This record gives sequence, C-alpha cells and structure tokens, in this order.
Amino acid sequence: MAAGGLPEAVEGVLRDLARAVSSHRRAGGALDDLPPRQHELLRAMDDAQRRFFLEELAKADAEAGRDGFRAALGRWRDRRPGADHDPERGP
Repeated sequence: MAAGGLPEAVEGVLRDLARAVSSHRRAGGALDDLPPRQHELLRAMDDAQRRFFLEELAKADAEAGRDGFRAALGRWRDRRPGADHDPERGP
C-alpha cells in the first residue's frame, strides 16, 4: 500500500488520469469529451479513489499554473530593456 492507503498501481493510474484530465481541461476540452476509458475510470471510483484523484488533479492544475506563470515571466523578462543582463551572473 502506498501513502494514500491505496495500492501503488491504483495510485499510479489515478495520478495519470488526473494529469490527463487536467491537460484536457486546460486545452478547453469538456469532461464529456474524454476518451471512453477515462470516463469508465472516473465513474468506477470509490470514495478513497475519488479523494486521491481530486488531490492529484489539484496538484496537476497547480503545477500547470506555475509552469504557465514561469513561462509568462520568462517572456516578460526577455522583452525588457537590458534583458541580456543577469543579476545573478553580475555585470
């Protein structure tokens, strides 16, 4: 059993599903448009699996948000005057 109280294999499947659902939603897809196998997995969850899935979905969404913020910040830095200056490297 893994830390979440579920078998590691089940946690792995749910973690992958959460990442897929997060990616699908970010791309503008509706849950109804998920592949049939993913629909099956979502419908077949018990309470413990659903709780773990929702936690992993939140983590995947947060990670994607951080990645998007970092990318936007990098683009902003690149457009600023003197962008080739890195204060950590010195003058």
